Amino acid sequence: MLNKLALAGIKNRFRDYAVLFSGLIIGSAIFYMFMTLATNRDFQNANSSISATPFIFMFGAVLLTIITFVYIIYANNFLLSMRKHDYATFMMLGAKSSKISSLIFTETMVIGLGATVVGLALGVGATALVGKFLMQALDATASHFAPFYLPAILTTAIFFVILFLLAAIVNAAKMRRTPVLELLRADSTPSRSNRKNWQLALSAVAGIASLAIGYWAMAEIAVLKLMSIPIAMVTIVLGSYLLFNAVVVAVIKLLKRNQNFANKGLRNFTLSQISFRVRSYTAILSVVSILFALALGAITVGLGFYNEVPAMAQNFNSYALVQHDPSPKDVAAAKALTGAYGQANYQVKSNKQVVTLRQSDLQAHPLIANQANGDDILQKKVRVTTKELTATPQKYIEAIDSLLIKARMSAGAKVQVVSDGTFAQTPGTAQTVRVYRVHDLRANAKTLTKLQNVENKKFPALAARGVAGSTAASYALFNAFCSGFAFMGFFLGIAFLAMLASTLMFKILSGADYDKNRYQMLRKMGVREKLLRGSIRHELFTLFALPGVLGVVHVLFGLKLFTSLLLNPYDKLYLPFGIFIVLYLLYYLVTVWLYEGIVLRQNDR
Repeated sequence: MLNKLALAGIKNRFRDYAVLFSGLIIGSAIFYMFMTLATNRDFQNANSSISATPFIFMFGAVLLTIITFVYIIYANNFLLSMRKHDYATFMMLGAKSSKISSLIFTETMVIGLGATVVGLALGVGATALVGKFLMQALDATASHFAPFYLPAILTTAIFFVILFLLAAIVNAAKMRRTPVLELLRADSTPSRSNRKNWQLALSAVAGIASLAIGYWAMAEIAVLKLMSIPIAMVTIVLGSYLLFNAVVVAVIKLLKRNQNFANKGLRNFTLSQISFRVRSYTAILSVVSILFALALGAITVGLGFYNEVPAMAQNFNSYALVQHDPSPKDVAAAKALTGAYGQANYQVKSNKQVVTLRQSDLQAHPLIANQANGDDILQKKVRVTTKELTATPQKYIEAIDSLLIKARMSAGAKVQVVSDGTFAQTPGTAQTVRVYRVHDLRANAKTLTKLQNVENKKFPALAARGVAGSTAASYALFNAFCSGFAFMGFFLGIAFLAMLASTLMFKILSGADYDKNRYQMLRKMGVREKLLRGSIRHELFTLFALPGVLGVVHVLFGLKLFTSLLLNPYDKLYLPFGIFIVLYLLYYLVTVWLYEGIVLRQNDR
């Protein structure tokens, strides 16, 4: 009979349980998505030559474990908040506490295990789709990426089973100890913050100081090495908590004192709603701000690696493509390049001691070489005249090497530029070299790669030279390196975004059942539906905006960590920030829709 009553209660609250179940599915799916990368050492080693990568993923895995644990706590509180009144009713009807405990334990485990199984299936599918999309969009070559990865499945399953087992035990024990009257009146316990002004000021100063230490640690990564990451994480988390704890309370007090502002519409009610459980929100807002920074930072850095592939490739070579002894077919194939310019032909004779060029070729088309540009990592392109080339040939080794097929020019080799007649009499076989430059390297990437493969097939010695020779050769290597990082950044950014938004969503929804009576009372007092919805949207927008703003500040300082890996980590920030904010707003709109569906429901059974 008790089980039938429980099932009837679940049926009546199907919409609420659907929110809970879907949230738990998302949680387990996200956890699996991260673990497919964090536990796959073959993927990490194949897509990153940086020794710190396993450490970074392990640190991220620990962080995600903590966040997931917090997420499950809020989801679990959401479950209890919906069922407390029902459990109290069962007890009043004579149900024994042991039966209620058994019912709670079974209900929690069934919901948790069911969500985990569905979440794993969704996680495998989402990992495959997201991975395929990112690899196509980023032109990534993420080798050893496995959407179905058994160690990640086992890790996720074991982790969530343990979590739900603990949650079931805690739920059963909590209900067994809680008196019936307390269960019936659970939604009447406020959590107010009545701290004095000097306490708020002290908390704000300590928070700013803690954040300053964290930002300094990230800026000094060259000195602190890997220790800068845990130092920054601890101090920034602490600083975020202290700052939220002080600023949110102080701002609400100031706004409520401003009668002209607070007494307009339902603003006073909205401010009271925010301050009603401000202490519990302080902790979650701090966590969400860190997650926001991690997600936005991962996407920003990933996009940074993706954007810098052309610049890195061009920084090592003078020409986009170099064709050696091209046939008419090869020359015709190069016409597929878009925005090509600076085409030139050179006649070259070389041996280990001397590289000989024709003066007429250089007069018509001086060589293009890379040259240091002060403190800027990016080199500038300079035109090399005959006089400069013969006077200091070692200064332009890269430009000369791009014209050769075999080994790089030796340290003692000389360069001579001679007349056409002298060139014809110089010993050796003349080699025709045709060079190309392009305005948009990425738009021509596929064509350049195809043409470079033709060159490598004709002259195997070219393939062994790595980035030397042409941008087409170096682009493939840099794209393989950087696209792996871009893939990981976008993938983890999406995972963290879903986790942070879902965590904040459940924190808000876990209190929605308590807020229902307040909104019903306002409706009975004659408050219009439009004002009620406006109050909800303003309140939830504040809760989403606060961690978002602080998270953006964290990212702007945190990008200092990547100054040694990226040419300009602050380049084109509008793109990742824009993408992220749009996705974040979608979560906000979904949360508003779900919250309004709970607190403004008129025919609640």
